[in-house]
Amino acid sequence: MKRGYVTGYGVATLFAMSLMVAGCGNDETASDKVEDGSTNSNTTDNMMKDKDAVTKNADTDYGFTSLSIEADVNGDMDAIDISYDRENDGTEAEYQYKDENKRGDAAMTELDAKFKNLKVDADTSEKDVIAEVERVFAIQDASRLEVEIDFSDGTEKEYKK
Repeated sequence: MKRGYVTGYGVATLFAMSLMVAGCGNDETASDKVEDGSTNSNTTDNMMKDKDAVTKNADTDYGFTSLSIEADVNGDMDAIDISYDRENDGTEAEYQYKDENKRGDAAMTELDAKFKNLKVDADTSEKDVIAEVERVFAIQDASRLEVEIDFSDGTEKEYKK
């Protein structure tokens, strides 16, 4: 009877195959695993790459945690499209005002001063919220104006003109 010996190439092939098999079936990468108290580098990297992400004034309390304004002006659909959203995992802002488009910190720089002058709360009437938004954001002759606000107290409201 003839005995088979494993050559150097055979050992290398077996080793390579065992590495491939060991890597199969594991959908998680090491950077996706997060232990309690640690941060996920992928989430941090994604926030850094996210153009809507805000670092300036990100934790400022304006009396609301989310605000969205959409307006059609002079026949231009969505001529004004503003969004602000502050959550536990970060703040995002977009500011499209006619031909001006800003995101992230640039949008927040524009919005911060306006938000500080916006005097509305969950008890403000629809008519007064619309008038206040038009005043603060200098919106004139809007054929459509929609405002959605999530107030800091948890109240969510929609206003339409």
